[in-house]
Amino acid sequence: MARRLIPSSFECDCGHQSHFCERTVREMEVNSRRRKRLMLLLDSEVVEHAVEFSNGQAIAIICPQLGHCPITGWA
Repeated sequence: MARRLIPSSFECDCGHQSHFCERTVREMEVNSRRRKRLMLLLDSEVVEHAVEFSNGQAIAIICPQLGHCPITGWA
């Protein structure tokens, strides 16, 4: 299961880590709560992973190799 490392970093089941600015993650949480729909935050790596936000929370990582990996908690 994928996990959140610190407020702005996420780790996929495949071992890939996505790092963002804390402000970017906070803005995605606020926007997903306000717009009431799923939003994706993409990293800029060659093998692109996406963090899925819904209702103000990061709920999953979409991995190009493993598909949809739910975020289970903090490390």
